[in-house]
Amino acid sequence: MAEDLNLPKDVGLGKDAEPANAMEVSKDLTLPDGRQAPFRVECNVYDDISLCVPAPDACFTVWQRIRRRGEEQLVDSVQVLCREEADGRINVRVLVWTPETPALQIAHLTTRPTDATNDGFIECDLSHKEYEIA
Repeated sequence: MAEDLNLPKDVGLGKDAEPANAMEVSKDLTLPDGRQAPFRVECNVYDDISLCVPAPDACFTVWQRIRRRGEEQLVDSVQVLCREEADGRINVRVLVWTPETPALQIAHLTTRPTDATNDGFIECDLSHKEYEIA
């Protein structure tokens, strides 16, 4: 499905870490190579671990426990795909599925930060469509 995310050595990862202030975008969106990242990823797990890191792209998968054919199993059911396209568009897609159904895209958010005429605008497509996971 998705590759493991390798984190930079100086990433903020710790127990009960305070998430960075969203207004501090300039320092929070700098990648280790000095480029501006299209995303800042934040994840909090059961108040035990917090992660906040700039990311050039990201994929998050949620697995949940089900009972299937008389046994408990973990299945992936939700995935968020974040990617910057070659033309500068930044896309976030939300996919859901079950073991019996193909992936269904339930949300697609697009921004164009390099387009000066697109100030503060986020395109939001909530139409449901099948999505082929590569």
